[in-house]
Amino acid sequence: MTASRRTVIVAAAALALPSLVSAAPKKPKPPKPCTARVAYAGPPLRAQLGAWQFDAAARAGSSRLAPVTSDKLEAAFEQAAGKMQTKALTAALATADGAIWTQTLAGKPGEPLPSRFFWASVGKAYTATAILQMVEEGKLSLEATLNRWAPEAPNAAWITVEDLLGHTGGLYSFQNDPVLRAEPGYKPPERLLAAANAQPAGFCPGAAWSYSNTGYVHLGRIIEAVDARPYHEALRGRIVERLDLRETDILAPREVLAGMAPLAPTGPSGGTDDDVTTPYAAGAVAASAGDAVKFWRALMSNRLHGAEQTRRRFMRLYPMTGVGPSHYGLGVMVSDLAAADPRASDTWLGHAGGLPGAKAVVAYSLEKQAYVAVALTGEGSPEATANLLLSTLPKKV
Repeated sequence: MTASRRTVIVAAAALALPSLVSAAPKKPKPPKPCTARVAYAGPPLRAQLGAWQFDAAARAGSSRLAPVTSDKLEAAFEQAAGKMQTKALTAALATADGAIWTQTLAGKPGEPLPSRFFWASVGKAYTATAILQMVEEGKLSLEATLNRWAPEAPNAAWITVEDLLGHTGGLYSFQNDPVLRAEPGYKPPERLLAAANAQPAGFCPGAAWSYSNTGYVHLGRIIEAVDARPYHEALRGRIVERLDLRETDILAPREVLAGMAPLAPTGPSGGTDDDVTTPYAAGAVAASAGDAVKFWRALMSNRLHGAEQTRRRFMRLYPMTGVGPSHYGLGVMVSDLAAADPRASDTWLGHAGGLPGAKAVVAYSLEKQAYVAVALTGEGSPEATANLLLSTLPKKV
């Protein structure tokens, strides 16, 4: 393997992978009671993206798709699979001219290929899309405060919908609760919120950034209230049916989906990740890699909401403190590969996710003007696989 090839693998593998589950954190000192929103006091935000970068992404996502074969992509895919301990692996890549390549690998020869993979926290991008659609429709405001729907939540009077989308509300993330982690089986949203509400907020709304699955559970409840239908039905109508995504499912509570690659954790699972429908609006998408790419192309080419909402999602990009070198907007991530390896130069606009036994990433590459999605079960790096696939393409900028 050449030094340049090692660079693209290492740089991508080091990127942030927001997880639906994590080790129980050390118990912090409770903050002083909040009496209002406060100004952000964390590390500097990332510089905003240029208008031309959004225009290029929109053009690259607007072309009509046509399936292709590629020996280079097949070789890169096989190389990635050979270096990881995956049980199943799937990937898709779409170039600016509309060519789309897909491949799926099962764990053992002769096993049926999965038709769906679990995309974990990538599902937050779908939730955020529905919220931004409601804002565009005039049914919801990003400045609306959480006490309208959940007055019992800590600091609900000062947490905005935008805080929930961008993880700046300070809410305790439910998967860190040790009691909840010890409970096996499906937990409904009410149980997740009760566990989070029993813990103090990490900071006053607006003051900092901290990844919170609890915030996205609240967003799911808001979607249900505004649309007057269950979360999974709302997103099926707003995204899946709108784009005719025939290999995408928004999981309903306790749903067992035939054909989905089973999780393959290497150790015991905690009580927050033993049922993939527990995370609810924090991660409820089961899809093929091809459909994940189609979703991201539609998002970046303004076919799910207008250009104003697309750009608003990337307007304030907070450093993902405690997670990795990426930055977070409104249900989107910006990952500068140079933050992991100074020899790398690409930047991804996307979202990643994972839990024990499953990991995934979907992204648009600024450098290659291409869309890529990778999901796996078992152990491995979807980011490294995605970057290895992208390395087969010429630079556009």
